[in-house]
Amino acid sequence: MQHSGIAADGRDRRGGRDRGVDEFDLQLINALQLAPRAPWARLGEVLGADATTLARRWDRLTGAGLARVTAFPAAPSLSRQPMAYLELTCRNGTVAEVSRALAQDPGTLSIQFTAGRHQLLLTVSRPHELAGYLLDWIGSFPDVAAYETHVITRIPFQASRWHLHALAPGQRRALQAMAAPSPGPGAPPPVSEADQAIIGALAADGRASYGALGRAAGVSASTAARRLDRLLRGGVVGLRCDVARRELGWPAAAVLWGSVAYEELERAAADLQETVPELRFCSTVAGSENALLVVWLRAIADLPEVERRLEARLPGLRLTDRRIVLRTMKLMGQVLDGEGRYAGTVPPSMREPDARG
Repeated sequence: MQHSGIAADGRDRRGGRDRGVDEFDLQLINALQLAPRAPWARLGEVLGADATTLARRWDRLTGAGLARVTAFPAAPSLSRQPMAYLELTCRNGTVAEVSRALAQDPGTLSIQFTAGRHQLLLTVSRPHELAGYLLDWIGSFPDVAAYETHVITRIPFQASRWHLHALAPGQRRALQAMAAPSPGPGAPPPVSEADQAIIGALAADGRASYGALGRAAGVSASTAARRLDRLLRGGVVGLRCDVARRELGWPAAAVLWGSVAYEELERAAADLQETVPELRFCSTVAGSENALLVVWLRAIADLPEVERRLEARLPGLRLTDRRIVLRTMKLMGQVLDGEGRYAGTVPPSMREPDARG
């Protein structure tokens, strides 16, 4: 199976650059997008390779900053963990300095430098402290001249659903059967100090062993396994495999603002995954422009066609603004370097002050 944009020898030479990522690397990444913590031996049964080869390839990809399995606040956690987008306007010449400082904050999940009336788009999350984040943290930056806040209400299409489409349908089905349990009904459980330690370890390495998770939290491996299962089933966190998009053939990205009925988004979510593979993420926010969609692109010139397909699948969608992403400094707790590769981790803080255990 030949992945779009990949040469016959398996290397991506778009723009004349040899990235050293072959077709099997793409299949391995795709497998981990579908089953982030599946054992190497079981992944090998689907991919036709031995566990040692898969582990060695994955070590090379993560060591080069090209991919990372990590933890993120799952959509059901919105009831306990308010999230919002902040659009910041910075004084001239201070964008890089402000973004570096913000990147070290656990509550600032993602930072993107965008073209538009604001320079920075942040995704933020602070348990019951959104006002404090704005007044005390953002307010402490003299170089932030203004900001707009958009509170997230729902997330019908999470970034964990986006994948490379590098595998055959039968392989995808086999891997989906290995995936972590889906969140059940009810409110997410509170996050204790030990839970937060496990989340922090997973943010740095979503494939960390139960033993490593237990050592991070000061509990046994079996206790760590039970706690992780509780966090996943309770909808507190999810696991996903992210990629350095520029290095893997998605050099452009855009943030689309618009309005659409949530019910329409929810009904179309499964279909959008296959019909608009460029769609990376979609959420609704409080306000007249109630939808934010993120798309990854092979080229900026592809945006009008992607918009056309989105509007065909979502007849009620009315797009009102587009912001091209010029650089991503941080992505869901992962700090990126100037080339968009993973360079470090600042785990999200999800512990509530009164949570124990």
